[in-house]
Amino acid sequence: MKETRIVELKKEIEKQKELNIKLFKSIPVPSHEDPRNKKAEPILVEWREGSKKIKSLIKELAELEREVNDRNKPKEIEKTFVNGFKEATKRNITCSTYERANRHMSKEILLFIGGK
Repeated sequence: MKETRIVELKKEIEKQKELNIKLFKSIPVPSHEDPRNKKAEPILVEWREGSKKIKSLIKELAELEREVNDRNKPKEIEKTFVNGFKEATKRNITCSTYERANRHMSKEILLFIGGK
């Protein structure tokens, strides 16, 4: 359902981009007769509305893609760590010394078990 909506949004965004490019290319250049470029005002208004529409479509597309990715992403397993004060915590211990000591201990245990 959401995948089909994503495809539809992408097509709609492309159509709107093409329309905006055509509108932008059709904006007349100011001349001596029309220095404030009043002839271009209706085209500019339409182009700005198209740009707003593109932005809203891109925002909707990003939200849908995020929902699909979050749904397909496997949930991380929460692991309980023990900190230096022997307290259990869910927060990941990221100290490089701790991680290095942990790897060293794991290697020693594997060597002991493996008999190498």
